[in-house]
Amino acid sequence: MSPVANFHLDSWGDQFVPFIPEDKVTHASKEEQVEDLKKEGRRKLMDAAAYSPSQLLNFIDVVQQLGVAYHFEGEIEEALQHIYDSVHDVNDRDGDDLYNISLQFQLHKQQCYNIS
Repeated sequence: MSPVANFHLDSWGDQFVPFIPEDKVTHASKEEQVEDLKKEGRRKLMDAAAYSPSQLLNFIDVVQQLGVAYHFEGEIEEALQHIYDSVHDVNDRDGDDLYNISLQFQLHKQQCYNIS
């Protein structure tokens, strides 16, 4: 038989115990709102890609830091592939400062690109 532990009562009491599940209408409304936010995120990702690689890299970094990059895996992979393919293109090299180069290196390494 395992020993019984005597835990002290916490100061919160049972404040968080009562849970009221959402009704179907509220749940459907929240799912629709999430889908709308995903569409807006994809649109902003494509807008950042249209401006410059440095803005795109910064946007991808922020999305990853927020922990929602899994919603945009395909778009991020496509954008990083485009940047990786055009890394030697002289006309497409804005923002060649140390920050942008290191961010590009970090994001490509995270996606297992062969970069050095």
